[in-house]
Amino acid sequence: MSTPRMTWRFKLQATDSKGRLGTHRGLVDSHSEQAAREAVIEAVQVAGYQPCTPVTLKRRK
Repeated sequence: MSTPRMTWRFKLQATDSKGRLGTHRGLVDSHSEQAAREAVIEAVQVAGYQPCTPVTLKRRK
């Protein structure tokens, strides 16, 4: 059996190409906390930002 997907709330700070700091937050669906964390980091980097703080995750109820 496969592991059920869970929804996680994420929050992190990242900088853009000009060095401006911003907070990014939202929801991500994943099978595990580690996979959710990696998905958030990848999405932020694809959008052109560099993470400055670790990703904070909380399981959504």
